[in-house]
Amino acid sequence: MPRPICADCGMHLNICVCEACAPVPNRTRVSVLQHPTEVGHPKGTVRILAQCLARVDVFQGETPDDFDQADFNPHKEAGHSALLFPGPGSDTLECANLHDIHHWIILDGTWRKAAKILHQNPALVALPRFHLAEPPASAYAIRKAPGKQHLATAEAVAYLLNVVEPGLDTRPISRAMRSLVDKQLAQIPARLHKHYQ
Repeated sequence: MPRPICADCGMHLNICVCEACAPVPNRTRVSVLQHPTEVGHPKGTVRILAQCLARVDVFQGETPDDFDQADFNPHKEAGHSALLFPGPGSDTLECANLHDIHHWIILDGTWRKAAKILHQNPALVALPRFHLAEPPASAYAIRKAPGKQHLATAEAVAYLLNVVEPGLDTRPISRAMRSLVDKQLAQIPARLHKHYQ
């Protein structure tokens, strides 16, 4: 008997969160560069952004050739674009003048793989780069992060949009994130839930 798969997100209906997603009419353009190992990952959060955001594009790849084949050229994105990724040389998002930035690039993958995307793409390194100084606590209990200040991709984008578009209601992303966590935890024996708290 075939597994029941969602036609929109491609996930098993037990972990599909499409019904929890609702429109977020962001004006700011968001491009997610997704590491190939994240494509179709059941715990991935980019599918939430794809369902909720009015302006979002997802490009899979790792190298400049990958992104060129996916029709994303970082050289053409210079000017009014910036990268949200912490590290040396990044500025604090909350304190910066961001009026000239109309396009944000986000790296999606484990921290090691996201960093690898950055280092393999000099055009990304050349972009203005920002980090979150005071991110909220992550609700993403189902996947390990390097530290408490790190957020899942959907959480980071929601926070970014709250900063650059203060009147935008990003609560649909938060609600879908809670649904994702709840559905994933429902697949795990209750005795193991303590490991995800």
